[in-house]
Formats: sequence, structure tokens, C-alpha cells
Amino acid sequence: MNNDVKIKLDWENKEKNLLYFDENRVPIWGELESISDRKIIEKYQYQHNKTSGKSNNILVKGDNLVSLLNLRKDFRNKIKCIYIDPPFNTGKTFNHYSDGLERPLWLSMMKVRLELLRDLLSEDGSIFVHIDDDEMPYLKVLMDEIFNHDDDIVTGNASGNHVATIVWQKKSSPQNDAKFFSDTHDYILVYAKNKKNLRLNGISRTNKQDDRYTNRDNDDRGVWTSSDLTVKTPNPKYLYEIKLPSGRIVRPSASRSWGISEETFKKLVKDNRIWFGESGNSMPRRKRFLSEVKQEVTPKTIWLRDEVGDNSEGKKEVKRFSEIADDVFTTPKPERLLKRILEIATNEGDWVLDAFLGSGTTCATAHKMNRQWIGLENGEQIDTICVPRIKAIIDGKDNGGITKSVSWENGGGFRYCELSD
Repeated sequence: MNNDVKIKLDWENKEKNLLYFDENRVPIWGELESISDRKIIEKYQYQHNKTSGKSNNILVKGDNLVSLLNLRKDFRNKIKCIYIDPPFNTGKTFNHYSDGLERPLWLSMMKVRLELLRDLLSEDGSIFVHIDDDEMPYLKVLMDEIFNHDDDIVTGNASGNHVATIVWQKKSSPQNDAKFFSDTHDYILVYAKNKKNLRLNGISRTNKQDDRYTNRDNDDRGVWTSSDLTVKTPNPKYLYEIKLPSGRIVRPSASRSWGISEETFKKLVKDNRIWFGESGNSMPRRKRFLSEVKQEVTPKTIWLRDEVGDNSEGKKEVKRFSEIADDVFTTPKPERLLKRILEIATNEGDWVLDAFLGSGTTCATAHKMNRQWIGLENGEQIDTICVPRIKAIIDGKDNGGITKSVSWENGGGFRYCELSD
């Protein structure tokens, strides 16, 4: 096998920058410098009346390609986490893009923006890209090219800077008018700027996970659960007999063995870490105390709506700030979904960026979690939905979403900016 063969995606005009569409919907290609004369202009600041100083958080109204070019000066290598929910090959986020772009044009639109976003990521940063099943395979290959190093993109090699592909359950009810299948999930592609430097956090344990722990023998060390003491790959040294408190002699079942040595087993019994059942006649199980387990759980790649919300929950959150939300957004993302992402990828004070802000969920969630944030949006919803939503959070008037779970009260501010004409 020739390991020098690169796996890449190709399409017409791939190496050109798609800058915008003219009034006749003709794509305009060119150098990024040709649109760099438009600058980000601050229009006003909004802050809580008890917050002093200039806020770092930024909202920018205008084409996100131009905005990203401007941000490179001050934020190159500084953004810890980027989340984007780009148009799923429709163009609803861009007033100057038509719905249903041909795939080559859509890929060109994504390519130039992803390259700029990569430059903004810190060396230990990560990007989460939301996408559906139609474009996910193409976007995955494109992101492999953009985020992986040249020596990673070879046949049979490891996955480079691809970290995970998350499946999110976006709805529960079946869509009975669907022709073949009722889709119930989206994907979130996760990439690192440099996976060698990436350090992700675990997620907080849930009440459901902790409910498995009880204290059936009133142990002073608190609640516990038990685990099987046998293993399916037998070790001949661990095939000893165990005498139960009831007097019955037991051995592992066929094709299994105990998972610990006889000496270790005796030490665990002496320390009351073996459970023989209420009557002392059950197969031994090892006690594991809640106080001794990790308080954070390694995240899985399937995120269910019960854990992180769905589109229906996101709609309810957005409708609190705008009666026209249903006309603007059909699939807004819930705050619980963004909370999971930011909990994994950031810590307090880190920079978070959303270049397709939409209904403002990313900035709203980041603000409540005490992260610094930047939101880019070209549509009028930045004024009709995003600004009122974030103002309500700053003023302590938003009691929905993750407000209670993160104990948010009020405070902070933001700078509202626009691109120059």
C-alpha cells in the first residue's frame, strides 16, 4: 500500500475564495484582501448597572466572512471553543445567498470560513460543527483536510485532529409525512486545532447516575453500588473457591474467573468491600462507593434529548424573546446542548465564538456560564432576537434555559458592532 496517497475532496473552483454573490446570484471569486477594507465599527455598549469597565463580549452584525477577517488581528490563536450551526446547504443565515446552494458552492462557502476559524482557535482549542446527514460526509472530508496536518491525511493513517462525531437526538416524535425515514438526529463534528494539546473536561454526574448508589448495610463510608467480581477472560491463577458467610462454596461460572487474586479478595473482605447479599448467600460482588468515583463522567458520542434538550425545547426558549421566532427559526438549538459543549471544551473566562449566531443560543449560554464570547450574524434576528435575549440575561430577567442549573443571576455586558459600509 502506498501511504503517500492523500485522500482529499475535490470540486470546481475549490482553490478559489467564494466572497459573495452579486445581485444576479452569480458567485464572485477573489482574494480575501479585496473585502478587507470593511472594518468592525462599535455602535454602542450595553452593561448591567453594577458592572464597571468595558465589556469584552462582542456582537457583530454583517457578513461573517468579513468579520472573521477583522477578528484575525486581535483573536488569532485565542479562541478556546468555536461552535457553528451553518446553513445545511440552504443559505437562510445569509441574506445574499440563495436557498439550496449547489454542493460545490456550499463547500466553497464553508471552506474559506473554516480556514479562518482554524486560525482563530487556540493551540489547545476545539471546534464543534453542527450538520445534518446530507452534507455530513462531505463536510467531514473537508474538515479532515483543513484541520489535519499533511502527514495525517494518508491512507490507513489515524484520524488526525478529528476528535469525535456526536449524534444528537433533535426530536422525539416521528414525522409521519416523511417519504422513507423520519429523521430524528443531527451530527456535530468535533475537531482540535492540535489534538496533542487538547484537554477536554468530563461532564457532571446526573441524579439518575447517582440514584444507583444506596447503602444497604449502613456503611459509614456512605452510599455504594456493586459490580461483578468475575471477568470473561479467565485467569487460571484466579480460579480459587470462595466460602460465603452462609457456608456455601462458590466458584466462577464456566469460561470465567475471579477478577482479583485470592489475597486481594481477603483484604477486601476485611475492609467490608465485598457484598454477599442480604442473607450472605449470594455470589460476591465488589462494593464501589460514590465518594470514591470520579465526579465527572467521560462524555459519550450519543446525546439524547433527555440529557441536552431538543429543537422543541430550543423553540420555547427563543419564543420568550420574539413572537416571530417561529417564522425565523425552525430548528433552534437548546441552551442545554450548548451547555454540554461548553462544559466539555472550556473553563470560566475562556473565549467562545459562534460565526452563525442565529437565535443567539451560544452567546446566551456562554454568558450564563461566565465565558467570554463573540457572536457573528448577518440577519435581522441579531436585533430582533439576539440583542433582547442577551439583555434579558444581563439584567437578570431570563429565568429559562440553563439559568437555574448554573445559578445565573445577572451582570456583565457586551459591545454591539457593525461592519462599515
